[in-house]
Amino acid sequence: MDIHHIGYLVREIPEAEKEFFRLGFKADGGITLDEARNIFIEFLKNGEYTIELVAPANEKAPVHRLMKKCGSMPYHICYLSQNLYEDVEQLKKDGYIVIEEPLTAPAIKNRRVAFLFKETVGIIELVEK
Repeated sequence: MDIHHIGYLVREIPEAEKEFFRLGFKADGGITLDEARNIFIEFLKNGEYTIELVAPANEKAPVHRLMKKCGSMPYHICYLSQNLYEDVEQLKKDGYIVIEEPLTAPAIKNRRVAFLFKETVGIIELVEK
């Protein structure tokens, strides 16, 4: 599977984006509130590389505890999936645990995404192509 982006957890997007702009990134769209996940998201590009800034919108956000415990950091790799449901099923057979079933993502034009975890790899995200 091809990589779509690296997810980067930050406390607040406006502060973080200033630093990434200094590093050569440019905004690829605006900041989006993902109400289902209680997070703010913004995609940034630098050449062919894309990162997704993710900031908790409130304490209900799934990433809030991680942000509190670890601070800003890259925390997932997102892969493009030709068939999201088939890929999720195959990864489950390979020992991955589904931490979020496929759900639409407003920051990616409402394409469906799923999050999985495996101890040897960490968190991955799949986004339908």
